[in-house]
Amino acid sequence: MVRKGVHHIGLATLDYDRTVDFYTQKLGWSVAWCDILEPAEGGKIKHVFMDTGDGTLVAFMCPERVPGIPTEFKTDINSAQNLPPAFYHFAFDCASIEDLEAKREALTKHGIDVTPVVDHEWCRSIYFKDPNGLLLEFCVTVREFNEDDKILRHHVQPGPMVKDPKDAKKVIDMLIGRRGPDARPA
Repeated sequence: MVRKGVHHIGLATLDYDRTVDFYTQKLGWSVAWCDILEPAEGGKIKHVFMDTGDGTLVAFMCPERVPGIPTEFKTDINSAQNLPPAFYHFAFDCASIEDLEAKREALTKHGIDVTPVVDHEWCRSIYFKDPNGLLLEFCVTVREFNEDDKILRHHVQPGPMVKDPKDAKKVIDMLIGRRGPDARPA
């Protein structure tokens, strides 16, 4: 069997319409497939697969009055686990630094709170959150990996490209964020 890559990522939402609107209108993805699941126990689950633009799919399930499924739960994964936002996040590939900067500009124009471009030495990234509080990233690899990259050691974060202390704080806040049982998604 030849594996081509990730087929889809499955996530949860409590607001189907707001989630579909964000990914289609703000990120420019398209709906590839949607359906309604009707469990035998009752209720329904709205289900949508969105194409990220390269054939990779991101799916969301939105339960409505399904016995045994809570009506309210944390959809951002991290706060449910009492973890910082960066632990569970989803990064989508950009072809170049220019594409990454254009993506940042487009997100900003859509009113999305996005970090400055962050230099991670081997890649550049921008971070922002979706309506469910999930941390999303667009990332571009900027160099080949080498043998030194395989050595576990400290690297200064968020990296040399974020020189302004306010920008560095924004990046750290977005990635580390508030933790604890009272932390809420943005």
